[in-house]
Amino acid sequence: MNLSQVEAFCTIADTGSVSQAARQLNCNRTKLSMAIKALEKELDTELFARSGNKLTLSEAGKAIYKDCENLLATSARIKQTCSQVSGEFNAEVWIARDDSLPDELWQDLTHRLNNNFPATSFNIVLASTGDLANLVATQQVDFAFGVDYERVDDPKITYNPLGKIRMMSVCSGEHSLCKLRRVSDEVLRDEMQAVMVYLNEKDNPELQPFSTRYIGFSSFDYMLNTILTEDAWGVLPEPLIRHHLRQQNLAVIRHTYGLTQEDYCMFTASGMQEHPGMTWLADKLNEFLFDF
Repeated sequence: MNLSQVEAFCTIADTGSVSQAARQLNCNRTKLSMAIKALEKELDTELFARSGNKLTLSEAGKAIYKDCENLLATSARIKQTCSQVSGEFNAEVWIARDDSLPDELWQDLTHRLNNNFPATSFNIVLASTGDLANLVATQQVDFAFGVDYERVDDPKITYNPLGKIRMMSVCSGEHSLCKLRRVSDEVLRDEMQAVMVYLNEKDNPELQPFSTRYIGFSSFDYMLNTILTEDAWGVLPEPLIRHHLRQQNLAVIRHTYGLTQEDYCMFTASGMQEHPGMTWLADKLNEFLFDF
C-alpha cells in the first residue's frame, strides 16, 4: 500500500467517480483504476460497491476512509516540516477571503502585507463564505479567512479562530418587518430573503434559506445592496453594516435569532507551514475584531 493508492481511494470516495477523480488528480483513468484494484488486492477486500459508472464506499471502505484521510494529512505535515527545517517558504501564496469585513480594511492590510513581505507574491481572491473551507481542503488556495458557520471534523483543514463576529438579521429601515415588536417564524418565512449561496456540494444547513422566497448571492455586499433596495431581509455581519445601522438605513429584525455570534477563522491545510506573512495578517485581523 502506497500513498498514491490511498490518495486515489480517498479522491474516488469523495467524487463517486473514477473519471471525476482522474480530472481532479490530473492523471489517467486507467492508472487510477489499476491503483484501486492493486489496493483492494493487497487488502483482500472490495472498497467500493459498483453500479454502472457510480462508485460508493463498501462497508470496508467506510471503515478505513477516515484513517486514509488522516494518513494523507500526516504525509502533508511531514513534507511541510521538512520544508520548514530547510528554511524554504513559498514564493507565491494564494489567499481566499469572504467580504464579512470592510473592503477598506482588506485594501489596507493587503498593501501593508505586500510591503512587509516583498519576497512573496500574494494572490487574494474573493470567495463565498460557504466555499472557504472547501477551497483550502481541495488545495485551490493555501489559506482562507472568513466566517466559520459550521466547523466539521475534517483532517484536511486546521481552523484557527481569530475572534467573534456578530451576525444580524436585518431589513431596510422602511421595511414592514422593522415596525413589528416581535417577528414570528411564519411572518419571516413569507418575506423575501437575500441569502448566501456557494459552490461547495456539501450542504451547510446554516446557509440554507429560511424564507420560502429568496434570492442568492455569493457575497455579503450583494446581499446588503438587495436588502437596501429590494424590500428583502437577510443575515449580515456587523462590521459590514454598522454605519448603515447608525444611519438607520438598516434595522435589526426582532426575531428569536436576530442576533447570533460566529467564529471568524483562518482556514489552513493540515500540515501547511504557516507563512510569516499569514501570522502577521492573522494578528492584524484578530486586533480588528477585538477592538470592534
